[in-house]
Amino acid sequence: MSTITTDPTKYLCHSNLQDNSQIDEQQYINSIEQQIFSLPIVKELKNDSSYRESRGYEHIKEEQLNHHFTAGTLNGKGKVTVKPLIFFSEEKKESVTILHIGDHMCGHIGIVHGGFLSTIMDELLARTVIPFLPDKNGATAYLHVNFRKPCKPDQIVIGRSKTTKLERKKGYVEGTLENLEGVVVVDANALFISVKKLE
Repeated sequence: MSTITTDPTKYLCHSNLQDNSQIDEQQYINSIEQQIFSLPIVKELKNDSSYRESRGYEHIKEEQLNHHFTAGTLNGKGKVTVKPLIFFSEEKKESVTILHIGDHMCGHIGIVHGGFLSTIMDELLARTVIPFLPDKNGATAYLHVNFRKPCKPDQIVIGRSKTTKLERKKGYVEGTLENLEGVVVVDANALFISVKKLE
C-alpha cells in the first residue's frame, strides 16, 4: 500500500509572494525617500555650499553589515527605514541629519525606546566631532542624554549637532533630535576620545 504525502505549501508560488513583499517594501521605502527629499530643510541645505551631503553608512562594506549594529541590525523597514541623509559643515563644525524612525523601535506602545534614541544620538554626535579628532577615529567617553518629550514612531526626525570644543585628543559635542514640528524630543552632549584603532 502506497501513501501520498502532500506538502500544503506545494501549490504556493513562493517567488510571486516574495516579489510582492519586496515590491511593497520598496514602495514604502521610496515614499519615505520622497518625503525626506521634499522637506524645505533639505532643499535649503542642498543650496548651502558650506554643507556637504552624504548618506549614512556609505563606507560600510556589504559583508560587514551583519556585524554592524546601526548600519545592519537597526537598518530596514520598521527600524531606521532608509540610510540617514547627512549634511556636514566643516566650516561651522555642525551636522544636520534627517532620518525616519520605524514602528518596531518602541519601548512602550507608541513611544520610541529611549535606548534606541540614545544610540541615534551617539551616532549623530560622533559623525559631527570625529572628523576633527587627530586620528579621524574616536570612541565615546561619555554620553549624556535628556529625554524631553515622548518620541512617536513612524516619523521623520531631524538631528542637529555641533562640535563645541576641541582639546588635543578630546572632542566635545552637543545636539538635539526634533520632529518636523520643531519639537525637541531629545538633547544630548558627549565627549569623544581620539583613537588610532579600536580593539
